[in-house]
Amino acid sequence: MKLNTTGLFLALSVTSALTSQAIAANRVNLDEGAERSQLISISELVEQHQFETTASVKLNNDISKTKLQQMYKGIPVYGESLVSTASALRSAESFSGDLITGIEQDLADVMPSISENESVSILAQHWNHDLIKVSQPERNLVIWLDEKDTAHLAWQVSYVVYAKDPSRPYAFIDAKSGAILDTWDAIAFAQGTGPGGNAKTGRYHFGTDYPAFDVKEVNGTCSLDSANVETLDMKHQQAGGSIHSFNCYENTSREVNGAYSPLNDAHAFGQVVFKMYKDWYQTAPLTQKLRLRVHYGNSYENAFWDGRQMTFGDGATRFYPLVSLDVVAHEVSHGFTQQNSNLEYKNQSGGMNEAFSDISAAAAVYYHTSSFNWKIGDQIFKGSGSMRYMDTPSRDGKSIDHAKDYRQGLNVHYSSGVYNRSFYLLANTQGWDIRKAFDVFVLANQMYWTPRSTYDQGAVGVVKAAVDLGYCVDDIVYAFNKVGVNAGALTGQGCKDIPTDRPPLAAFDASVSGKQVTVTDRSSDDKGIVGHQWSFGDGAMSTQPNTAHTYNAAGSYTVTLTVTDTTGQTNSSSQSITIVDNGNCTTPLWDAGTIYLKGDKVSQAGKNYEAKWWTQGEDPTQTGTWGVWRDLGACQ
Repeated sequence: MKLNTTGLFLALSVTSALTSQAIAANRVNLDEGAERSQLISISELVEQHQFETTASVKLNNDISKTKLQQMYKGIPVYGESLVSTASALRSAESFSGDLITGIEQDLADVMPSISENESVSILAQHWNHDLIKVSQPERNLVIWLDEKDTAHLAWQVSYVVYAKDPSRPYAFIDAKSGAILDTWDAIAFAQGTGPGGNAKTGRYHFGTDYPAFDVKEVNGTCSLDSANVETLDMKHQQAGGSIHSFNCYENTSREVNGAYSPLNDAHAFGQVVFKMYKDWYQTAPLTQKLRLRVHYGNSYENAFWDGRQMTFGDGATRFYPLVSLDVVAHEVSHGFTQQNSNLEYKNQSGGMNEAFSDISAAAAVYYHTSSFNWKIGDQIFKGSGSMRYMDTPSRDGKSIDHAKDYRQGLNVHYSSGVYNRSFYLLANTQGWDIRKAFDVFVLANQMYWTPRSTYDQGAVGVVKAAVDLGYCVDDIVYAFNKVGVNAGALTGQGCKDIPTDRPPLAAFDASVSGKQVTVTDRSSDDKGIVGHQWSFGDGAMSTQPNTAHTYNAAGSYTVTLTVTDTTGQTNSSSQSITIVDNGNCTTPLWDAGTIYLKGDKVSQAGKNYEAKWWTQGEDPTQTGTWGVWRDLGACQ
């Protein structure tokens, strides 16, 4: 592509990439205000690097945003993109995001030694799947960066296995060695007329209580097919299925598990979701036609997105058929996320992925009924209760309300609580509603989130979206602050009637080394911070802005910072940290998020361990005799 670069210069820190002897690419942040050391023009940048346009959005203020996927020798650099900004009033562009330089230091060539079919076999063998049961295999060659930003030529591989418990393994496989670099299960759970609803909602009728839904008519036979949505009857099978047809125009098929016509519900609500995205954002939720598969399996109590289509079970003892509007919107929006930010379905990004689908569910119900009760799945939940509660996620007994409660490996449905609650808080802020709050999350998903975004990085993306739309940044910063997520400083940008004396905003960074935690204040206030009070969770306190503390014992601790401004107003922020007593070990400490290959050595709780084969997330102290880790004895 050709970028318009007239008269614009950016300072880029490229010297280290050109002179460093270390084998690792270099990450250069192009955001306004980032630290840089060398000035080069955008035209030089374009000559040195390759980009491909993946999305464009034109905002109401005559500003255009374009998402640029970074490429290297024609191969996409996974998860790395820039956002360019241009207006009709000026020819220059500004850029936001990270640029990866120096990839050539890591990759001598981009010719794979492992074929794309071999990559599927490697993944199937790892997950113990029979190749004959593999459906929809997808293989793409990418440049994949590890935690140290070392570049690998890799196959991005996924497939689907349809079974009683469907699975969608997803992996990055080194295209030179065949080693699995990362892997996880990416399956994302969760005008005709006729009846709909269930025993809990009551029976309603499409065509009278709700608008009729679009169908295709041929010679008096109607089918659940329209320009944007098609609905298949799986007839309780796990494969196959066909578009449901009936004598025009009333479809009464068919009552299942207390529901009057799950086929009608799914088809009608799929059209509602499509219309919401089209009416509000002038975009379709998916690049392809929405395909909804109903009556999957026998007594299947779930719904899922498999990378191409949405599938809904009939429920059993816990759920009615899972075809309520919020559930349909949830699954469709997993597809929207995959085709935009592609948030990885694990870690904090997985929680964001799940939360965006819940947020979309709230938006769809609001679009359809002009109200929402902040419960997900309550209309299909047998008895009292709900699947999730966005106002107080912890009400379900498993989800978290605050980032300090996040831990590595937490189920993404439970870690979604942090963003769900932040959205609830934002939508209920004066001057906001569900539609307006959804605006910034949609644009962040389209432009600013990347596959590995953390809570903090995602929140910064929402703030950038607010700036683009002219919405109040401070409201977003406060909403995220209340759930322990740092979205940046209070700037007042886009805000009207700003109070003359706002409360401070507490924020800090924490890093752990051995038994010591180092904390750095990132708080902000319109008039200035005059007091700091640190609590380290073991009784120790400090009043220094930046300090360090050494713990006496291993364990989990909550670090809390309370700041005071010049008028005596206070605000607090907390983070959870884990201190591990590793004795005299010099071998690197085991990390739950790191992938280990055969022969890799780690230490944990004063002992050394060696991996027998590929592993991620299995604690060496819990592995047992037949587990993946070989006990090498105490550290000397």
